[in-house]
Amino acid sequence: MIPVLETERLILREYRLEDFPFHVAMYGDPATMQAISDSFKAFDEEQCWLRFLRNIGMWQLFGYGWWGLEEKTTGHYVGTVGFFQGRRALEIPYRDAPEAAWMLAPDRRGKGLASEALRAAMAWGDANIAASETWCMIATKNIPSQKTAERFGYRRAANTNYKGEEMLTFLRPRGG
Repeated sequence: MIPVLETERLILREYRLEDFPFHVAMYGDPATMQAISDSFKAFDEEQCWLRFLRNIGMWQLFGYGWWGLEEKTTGHYVGTVGFFQGRRALEIPYRDAPEAAWMLAPDRRGKGLASEALRAAMAWGDANIAASETWCMIATKNIPSQKTAERFGYRRAANTNYKGEEMLTFLRPRGG
């Protein structure tokens, strides 16, 4: 069962099939993917579908996963936030801890929605995920996401190379 969380402007809830076109638009946007990482290219529909299914399956396998973000005023899917197991090909000691991530649709950025969603997700994670820490990975050039991570208690842990690009990893102990 995927918990439903509410904030002032968002409902964090399970993914729904009707979210998929918006998911494709978000991950298929070249500017969005470029902002995340130089090595990430816009996803095609098949890649989006596999990611969409992965995000749903995390809940069943691990008891945590990604929420779809529904904007209360419009009822639209506007992004995603949560925790996952990416099995990334990285040599860092915390690779198998839950990894936190977030993404908003391009037209919803800069309005505080990521922080609002993360506040709810982190509180839920602190109360429900047994791991002593979570981590996230952010491109060196993605300063806004680095600042967001730091506001939620993530601290720089290590530089790493992921798919040919230098990335920063951040660790956060349970409770921030």
